[in-house]
Amino acid sequence: MNFKLCAGCKNSFDCPPFSANVSDVEVCHCVPVDPLLQARALTPQTAETDAIRFLVGTQSLRYDNQIHIIDFDDENNIINKNVLLHQVGEIWHISASPADKGVLATCYNKTSDSKVVTCAAVWRMPKELESGSHESPDDSSSNAQTLELLCHLDNTAHGNMACVMWEPMGDGKRLISLADNNILLWDLQESSAKAVLSSSTALEGKGQLKFTSGRWSPHHNCTQIATASDTTVRGWDTRSMRSKEPLQDSIIATYEEHEDSVYAVEWSSADPWLFASLSYDGRLVINRVPRALKYHILL
Repeated sequence: MNFKLCAGCKNSFDCPPFSANVSDVEVCHCVPVDPLLQARALTPQTAETDAIRFLVGTQSLRYDNQIHIIDFDDENNIINKNVLLHQVGEIWHISASPADKGVLATCYNKTSDSKVVTCAAVWRMPKELESGSHESPDDSSSNAQTLELLCHLDNTAHGNMACVMWEPMGDGKRLISLADNNILLWDLQESSAKAVLSSSTALEGKGQLKFTSGRWSPHHNCTQIATASDTTVRGWDTRSMRSKEPLQDSIIATYEEHEDSVYAVEWSSADPWLFASLSYDGRLVINRVPRALKYHILL
C-alpha cells in the first residue's frame, strides 16, 4: 500500500491540521497503520542503515495482530507498507536486532490459566521482506505473510514482560528484557533458536515496583541501560547489574501532531535527524530535528 505525502501534511487521506511550526519541522507525515487496528509498538529496523524503515506492531482483541513494515522514500516523499501476521496476541513492545535485518522481538499478551500474561519471543521475517519493498500491493493486509518463531524468552518465574532491548553494538546475540521489577540478561544460542538467561537483578523498594520501558545505551562499550518505572528513570551498569543515580533530561522541542496518547518514539537508523512517533489510534508521524538545533550541534 502506497501513501503519497507532501510537506505541510497535505496527504491523500484526511488528517487534522498540525499545531507545530512548519518552519521548525522539516518533515511532518502521518501514516494510518490500519483503520481497524490500534497500535503502540514502534521500532526502527536497526540493522538497516541505508533505507529509512520502521516496524509497527498492532494491538487488537478482535482481529489478528500485525507487524507493518513502513518504508519512507525521502527523495520522492512516498511511504510504502508491507504486512506480517502476528497471530499470538496484542503487541505491546517491538524491537529489532542490530545485526540481522530479518530478526525482531515482540512482547505480547496471551491467556494462560484464565490469566492474561505478557510474554516475549524472538522472530524472523520472510527473507524477501528484510530489505523492504517499494512496490507493495494496494491491499497489503490481505497479502500478509507470517513470522517464523525462533525462540521464547521464558518469563515464568519473573512476571510480565514490558520490553526487550538488544545490545546496540553487538552481534545480535545478547538482549535484555524487563519483566515486572526484574532485569533479565539473555544470550541467544544455536542461530537464535535458544535463549539462555545469563544474569538478572531486581528493582527493590516500597510498593509494587514495575518497569515500564528501557533503553540500552550504545556508548561506553554498551555497559549501561536506562529504565523507567513510574516517574523515575534509573541508570544501570550491565557488568554489575547495579543501579546508578537517576538521570536528568531537558526539553529541546515539543511536537503536538498526535490526537491520541503517544506510546512509542524511535530514531531512524539511516538518518540521525529523523524520528517517528506512534499514537494509540494507529497514527505514525515522521518528523525531523529542528534545523536550528541540527546546525548548532554540527557547527
